Amino acid sequence: MFLIALQIYQWLVPLIAIFFVYRVINQFRNNKRLLIGTLLWVGFWIMVSVLAIEPDFISENLASSLGFKSNINAVIFVALGFLFIMTYYQSSIIDLLEKQMTELVRKLALEKQREIDDLKDQLNAQSKLTKTEYEGTKSSVKSFSDK
Repeated sequence: MFLIALQIYQWLVPLIAIFFVYRVINQFRNNKRLLIGTLLWVGFWIMVSVLAIEPDFISENLASSLGFKSNINAVIFVALGFLFIMTYYQSSIIDLLEKQMTELVRKLALEKQREIDDLKDQLNAQSKLTKTEYEGTKSSVKSFSDK
């Protein structure tokens, strides 16, 4: 009887949420997600499911606790706040990754330059040795021919 009273979105949204929660947890198990990201997404999908199943109860309590007169305004306000927080979090992570990538590229470039310099030094040492050997051979051939 309870399922008949539900609107289509009230059972469809929790099904979609279950799929995404399952997917996020599998990504965490396969070390493709961090714990904090996993917890954020699982919490998000649980909140979306609860809001879909009991929209009036949640939105009325949210509106009254935040001082809004309209339920929809309270939900939109909280959703925008959540989106701004997530945007700030992602921006901070991107800045950190860019800094780490810059440091890594610099480190790799310095290591590569050291390798190139070492190879040049080795080639110079070999060419000096070869030149010395050539000069030594030339003088011994000349002294042999003088006899």
